[in-house]
Amino acid sequence: MARSIWSGFLSFGLVSVPVGLYPATADQTVHFNQLHKGTSHRIRYKRVDEVTGEEVPTADIVSGYDLGGGEYVVVTRDELKEAAPGKSETIEISDFIDLDEIDPVFFRTTYYLAPRGKGADRAYALLRQAMEETGKVGIATMVLRDKEHLVAVRPGSDVLILETMYFGDEIRTPSEELDTLPEDASFQGRELDVAKKLVESLTVPWQPADYHNTYRSRVMDLIERKREGEAVVFEAERPKSNVVDLMAALEGSLARMGETGGAAATEQPSGRSRGRAGRAGDVPSLDSLSKAGLLARAAELDIPGRSKMAKPELIEAITAASAAQPPKRRPRKIS
Repeated sequence: MARSIWSGFLSFGLVSVPVGLYPATADQTVHFNQLHKGTSHRIRYKRVDEVTGEEVPTADIVSGYDLGGGEYVVVTRDELKEAAPGKSETIEISDFIDLDEIDPVFFRTTYYLAPRGKGADRAYALLRQAMEETGKVGIATMVLRDKEHLVAVRPGSDVLILETMYFGDEIRTPSEELDTLPEDASFQGRELDVAKKLVESLTVPWQPADYHNTYRSRVMDLIERKREGEAVVFEAERPKSNVVDLMAALEGSLARMGETGGAAATEQPSGRSRGRAGRAGDVPSLDSLSKAGLLARAAELDIPGRSKMAKPELIEAITAASAAQPPKRRPRKIS
């Protein structure tokens, strides 16, 4: 069972619900240790005075705010603790708003809120249902890890979800930061119609399982191959821009979609794969996939022990698992 990283009360009006806060996501990044080349010796870092070159003990390190020109305002740890908001056990919802009013750029990290303690589930379920049926989310502040956060509490299908958010002054204004944005760009007529048709032809229901971290699979494949003593060479052609003749590119894309009967059934650079792996007629294409691609297919089919399989074993396992499953049809918009 997951362990809460914070516990307290979710408050709205005169109602307070005991809750625990739990991470909603898991880091799947492949982590490496830094080593001295040619050895297995770990690299370690020391805190060193840039002038004397001597190592400085943690007790002698203070924080300095850079005023420029080599001038600093020095602040001690005790002073920072006094300025911190202090421990708080309450997430107090001050406002309810429509979720559509919040630009996703404000969202930072996602957590789950779960009821904690006897009798908390009824008030928790009532708030979740009320928010779901009114289409509202609650805005509040909370203290987490000695920092104050703006948060949004929204209803999920069976859980309350808390999103930590950026404050308004933390969001950059695109027009002030980016000097290559088009000015007063507006389209009408055939160009816009063809672009809309292309968007519609690529529109499918949202299925998170259709998207895979192909970079992570390639890195794990690289590690496994090097572990087995193989020489590894990756040859990938960089994408080229084709925006010079925009209309020709749009029409060519539509024509290609028509030839393939909708979205392409091959793996996409974004990590998305279309269709079910290894159906009848797909078996010959499995040989042309990299091991990373095969691992992604195997993950989609939930094949046990896939990470330890060699490429021929993966092909055999994918073929067998696919044959045991009925074909799955997906709705496709027809223009």
